[in-house]
Amino acid sequence: MSDLSKFEKNLEVLKDMLITADDFKDVYEYFFDHMAENPDFIKLGKRSENPSLKRVTELIAKRLFKKKVKVRNLLLKKIPEHSFYHGPCLIKGRMAGVLFFEDIDVGMLSVLFRPDTCETRFIRFSSVQTENSKMKNSGNVIFCAPKNKTIH
Repeated sequence: MSDLSKFEKNLEVLKDMLITADDFKDVYEYFFDHMAENPDFIKLGKRSENPSLKRVTELIAKRLFKKKVKVRNLLLKKIPEHSFYHGPCLIKGRMAGVLFFEDIDVGMLSVLFRPDTCETRFIRFSSVQTENSKMKNSGNVIFCAPKNKTIH
């Protein structure tokens, strides 16, 4: 059994949860419980960059914090067989994480919004890729408003 085959079902469940979940905390708990804390899963990913995903993340952060903020230290890993990106970053000095399935253009961002109370915000989003986006430095992305969010 290949290392990837051990996680095939988990990735499919995660993708379904990402699309259908009402409580987004459940999505992140599933990801950490079934994949992210397993060294075999971490080894599967290949370090990757995705300027469009970074741009979408910055646009979401701008809405969340009501001002322009930079996403720093975005450390994405990609599992190409599933068009799946995941990784941590810092947004306005706060820990954050992103999950994104490129094949369906749906992802989720989690942000430790208030470190003093551990309030975490989870935002599900989608994006649309275009060839001729007029947004300067957008990486050819049209950002679609977050579908909804969960606050814990």
